[in-house]
Parts: sequence; structure tokens; C-alpha cells
Amino acid sequence: MTKRAAHLRHHPGQISFPGGKYEESDHSLQQTAKREAREEIGIPEEKIRIVGQLPELVTVSQFAVTPFLAFVESDYPIQLDHNEVDEVFEVPISFLLDRKKIYSGTFQLKKHRHKLFALSYKQHFIWGMTAQIIQSLQKQFINYNELV
Repeated sequence: MTKRAAHLRHHPGQISFPGGKYEESDHSLQQTAKREAREEIGIPEEKIRIVGQLPELVTVSQFAVTPFLAFVESDYPIQLDHNEVDEVFEVPISFLLDRKKIYSGTFQLKKHRHKLFALSYKQHFIWGMTAQIIQSLQKQFINYNELV
């Protein structure tokens, strides 16, 4: 996970997964995800193996997000783009999948009710779209386990 640079205009200092907007030079949304991981934290694209895709999520500001699941080979040096990222850290998958770690609540904005998710890991507070992605991942694993 990354801590976004403090000087950014949007979501400064917030915890997020690497990611960003689709560009015309990207062949697919998977390519966008790999490119953003390379640009933000230096993961070579050939070290990323995408193994799944979560359902599209939409932010309060109506920005569509398509999360991908990937395995990343760990034998690469992290190279942060300090224009975008202040810090990178790992969170164990066992922590992310623990439904007891995530909290939810609702709020109203412009006559619409929204559900908000949040969790804490060490000194990091994870909320907003990042927590929503984690909740979606938890939901997918629960649905899968019920089928098995």
C-alpha cells in the first residue's frame, strides 16, 4: 500500500493502492494498473501477474475504479516517485481479509446516502475508496468460500 504525497492536490497523505487514470497509450485497464504500479513505486511490469478483477466501484465524486488482484515478485528494489508517494508498506493478506478489522457507517451528501468503510493498520488509517476495495475483496472471498 502507499501513503500519497502530502503536497498532492487530491487525497494528500491518504493510504491507497497504486493506481490512476486510464491513458490512451494503455492497451487495457490491466495495463493501466501495471503502468501505475511501475510509475508510483517502481515495480517492473513483468514482475506483476494479474490474477483477478474485483467489481467496478464508484467514488462519491462519481469516479469509476476497477480494482485488480495481482501477485508481485518480491525481488525488486522499491523506487518511490516522491511526486506521488511518501511511503510504501505491506499489509498481510490475513489482516485485509479479517472482517472484524473493518468498520462501516453511512453519511449523507447532496440528498444521497453513502456507505463509508475504514480500518486501521499500525499507524495508518485506511478509509474511503481504499477501504471500499478491501471490503469488496472480503466480500468476494466470503462468496467464494460459501461456494466451496
